[in-house]
Parts: sequence; structure tokens; C-alpha cells
Amino acid sequence: MGIIKTNDNFEHPEGKIQLLNGTVLDCYPLEQPEDKVENELKLDTTGNYLVVGSRKTASTPQSDKEKEEEKKLFLYNAFRFLQYRDRIMSDSRMFLCPVPIQSGIAYTGTSGFYGPTLGVYLEWWLNCESALICEKDETKKLVYHIAGSPLSGSNHCGVVDENGKTETQSIYPFLSLWPDFMRINSRYDDAKGLYQAYTLEQVIEIMDEEDLSSVDDKEIEILFLKSALRKRQKNSSNQIKQLYEIIDKLKFHLFYAHRDALKNIMAIHDEKKAQKEQREKEIDAACKELRKKLKSGEIDNKQYQQQLTPLKNEKKHNDYQLREYRWNAVKELFPGLNYTLDDVDQFFRDPRFAKQ
Repeated sequence: MGIIKTNDNFEHPEGKIQLLNGTVLDCYPLEQPEDKVENELKLDTTGNYLVVGSRKTASTPQSDKEKEEEKKLFLYNAFRFLQYRDRIMSDSRMFLCPVPIQSGIAYTGTSGFYGPTLGVYLEWWLNCESALICEKDETKKLVYHIAGSPLSGSNHCGVVDENGKTETQSIYPFLSLWPDFMRINSRYDDAKGLYQAYTLEQVIEIMDEEDLSSVDDKEIEILFLKSALRKRQKNSSNQIKQLYEIIDKLKFHLFYAHRDALKNIMAIHDEKKAQKEQREKEIDAACKELRKKLKSGEIDNKQYQQQLTPLKNEKKHNDYQLREYRWNAVKELFPGLNYTLDDVDQFFRDPRFAKQ
């Protein structure tokens, strides 16, 4: 039946990788580059993943014992990696650190899931709400292993809590889980074979040596609470209201901690808006003058359209750029949250801000 394409064919700058948030990291070439493994989604002929949750397994070879230890190391430190994501996502060798976990889904097997890295997991957790779980008892969990049917949605995925304890859990909707992982994972396929990467042990050693202090991670707290809210839509309105109130308080404190950066973003926006409005007046005046020339016969309709079209296109482009800035400026500050300048406007008008 052919190959199902999932790779976005994104091209990174030469000698670098560009992360989903736009950050560009310098890379360190391997002395002997490895052959690229085909990772595009295609039909699985082994049948190992056809039955959800019952993949065929063989006894673990001695050579795989080290991978099992690395897997345990990853799971035990999963929440720590997420907490210090900024440090990991600032170094390509940390970002490309291989994670020895092999996911797979029915009908297509492991294709698309080959060779995940620490950075892939971080970007997935930050950009896929279904990969973060917050239970009723406020226990937080991260999805680390994907297994299920892309057709029926039936699944048995591996999750890990803050203490490193793992279990199997069904994630719904499953369709929001596995495509995002494959797209992010495939984005770095070339880089995995071209550039140096630390081991998990080395990443942890660096984190220990740098003695990274604990952080008040409101951004991640909000992501987990949104996950809890999504799952409790069928519960009482009072429970939902309480969750919204908690999220609102966390959001306010998150914004307040970054108030100077947000003021700067607003100032840039106001400047861009003023420039756009000034140029708009100039374009409107130019269009009005063109209409006069057309009516007077100074120019014909063809000349009129030739001069009018670029002005109209520029006006649309300027509108688009300002909208893009309003949408994306705050995302650069909080990559994992879909906040816009509308949220910032609301924050600065919030009575709580005036009382601080």
C-alpha cells in the first residue's frame, strides 16, 4: 500500500538544529557520521504491534542490559529533565541525547518512533497536552511510551509519575498523542546521525555539577492543570470552576514574574502598530491619488491596477505581520502555553496588578 508520509521535511541550517520554538543550536559533527535510518511511517509486516498491548517480546540479551539501566535512569529523572528543559534545550549535545525507549503502534510498527532523543521528549511534552496527565489526587504523570491502534484509538501507553513509578494507562484521545511525537521525532532524524550527543549519564552529571537550583515552574503547573481540566469536563461545574480559578492565579503570578519582559513586548507591539497605522494612512492617500488620476484620464485602468495592487498587498502584509506578532510574541516567552498579547492586555488591566 506504499508509504504514509509523516516527515515534514524540515531543513535545519547547516551545522545546526532549529528547535520548534525557533531557537537555533550549534552542533558538533561526529568524526564518523552514522547512516541515516529510514524513519518514515510505513506498514508493519512483522505483526508484532498488530494486537494492542501484547507486542511479542523475547528474552533481553545481555547487550541490552545497559539500555535497560539507561531507561530506568530516564524515567527516574523525567520530571527533573522537564524542570530544567531550558538548560537541556540550550545545548545540542543534551538535546540529541538518545533515549532508549521504543514505541510502536498497530499496523505501522516502530516506523516514525526510531531513535527518540531527550529534546524530542521535552518538545513533545511541551506541545502535546495529552502527554501530560494530572489525576484527581493531583498526581502528575508523563507519557513516555506509546502503544495502541491508530484506527480504533484503543491504547496501552506507559506513564511515569514524579517518583519514577511507571504503569500502563489508556490515553484519550489517542489521535492527539502519536502523530505529534512522530512529527517532532522525524524532524531531527538527520541530526541524530551527524552530530555529537551526550549520554543520559553525562547529562545528569552536568546538571549535578552545575547545581541547578529548584525553580518555581508555574508554566508546567498550568500545563498539567489544563490536562486535568480537559479530563474533568464531565464532572461538576464547581470542580471545573475551581480548576479555572487555580489556573488563573498561576497565570497571574507567572505573568507578574515576567512583567518587565511583557512590558517590553507590549512596547514593541505599540511601536509596530503605530508604524503600521502610519503606513496605512500613506497607502490610503496613495490609493486616493491613483483614483483621481484614473478619473482624470492621466492613467488608464491597466496602469491603475499595476500601481494599486502592490499597495493593497503591502497593506495586507502589514496587517498579517502585526497579527502574527500579537499571536507569537508571548509564545517565545512561554513556549509551552498558548498565550497571546490579548492575555497580556488583560493582565495589565487586572486589578490585582495595580495592588502589587
